[in-house]
Amino acid sequence: MSKKKLSATLAVILCSAGAFTVSAYLVPGFVNSTVVARNTPAIQGSAQPGVTGNTVPVLKVEAPAPVSTVTEDLINQMTKAEIKRIYDILNKPGNEPRISGRVMTDSEEKRSAVLSDQYVYDGMRPEQQLPLKPGQAEVYLDLENTTLYFPDRTLTDEELLQLIDWSWRELYIASSQNVTEPPLQESRKANAEALAADSVRKLFDADISKLQTKVFQDELRLDKHPTWNVHSAPYRSLTLHGQGKEYWEYNVIIDAKTGVVLDTTAINVALKRTPIDAAAASAIRKDASWINKATQVITDKQGETRRIVKAYLTDTEVNNKRGMVAVKLLLVDGSSYTAEFRYPDQALRCLIYEAADNAD
Repeated sequence: MSKKKLSATLAVILCSAGAFTVSAYLVPGFVNSTVVARNTPAIQGSAQPGVTGNTVPVLKVEAPAPVSTVTEDLINQMTKAEIKRIYDILNKPGNEPRISGRVMTDSEEKRSAVLSDQYVYDGMRPEQQLPLKPGQAEVYLDLENTTLYFPDRTLTDEELLQLIDWSWRELYIASSQNVTEPPLQESRKANAEALAADSVRKLFDADISKLQTKVFQDELRLDKHPTWNVHSAPYRSLTLHGQGKEYWEYNVIIDAKTGVVLDTTAINVALKRTPIDAAAASAIRKDASWINKATQVITDKQGETRRIVKAYLTDTEVNNKRGMVAVKLLLVDGSSYTAEFRYPDQALRCLIYEAADNAD
């Protein structure tokens, strides 16, 4: 199964928030994965930064994260013949994943998030596997047509667990049928994590050493440059999400060849965004404080010494709908930064860097 098709399939099967879908790739210990999980202390509780986004999150450190048994269980449960049969069906040309009827409700998605952590870390399993053909249950996947069927009623915990279990089976099937990249060097991974930690500390005054950090390589970027992706979040963050608790997580993208940090983003899915209407947009265009704030970020926090030759708001039409204000700063050598702030409090959300050969 291609990575693109696998992503689409999981998005349909999980029917949940983006963080939930991505988490399937990031859970430690998955067989044949390029993911690397650090054995950092487990974190439980919510981070509570101030409105400026510059306060160090207060986190409750608990016992070390339990080891997931997902891989071992699937190895014992799935035969090579079964894996190949399912892989061939899912990878058949024109067989695109879809859902019949409704998608999960917000309540179901939150319950799924909590159950997903219990599936991975506590060994909770469904009583039965997700049916792969019609006529066996109200919730089933018609495997031949890769179509997922839901009833109009609320899904039970058993049914949600069956969906979670199937998503992991898909990952296992895909990983067992595809040749992965050579093992990554521990020294390079450690260096990427150190660079990420330094960037988060500089920009957000946050310490990711107390978060569960996972490092993996991404070679699917449009510019074909391989990158390190370093993701840090509280342990059992899906449980926190499902319980409606607030927490911060950080994602850092690093050029694997040069070691240059390309993108550092602070994520808090509980924050409500305020769309920018026409009047507010007009006021923002006249307000120099947004550009001044961006300049301060790259000079005082990032430590940039190259001269800024131009600064302006960018992608305003799209960002107004998102409740974000993005400022692009062009440097004298042609490189650039884009600092994105939350509206209206000017809290930094992310800083993106483009080298001279990629900058506008």
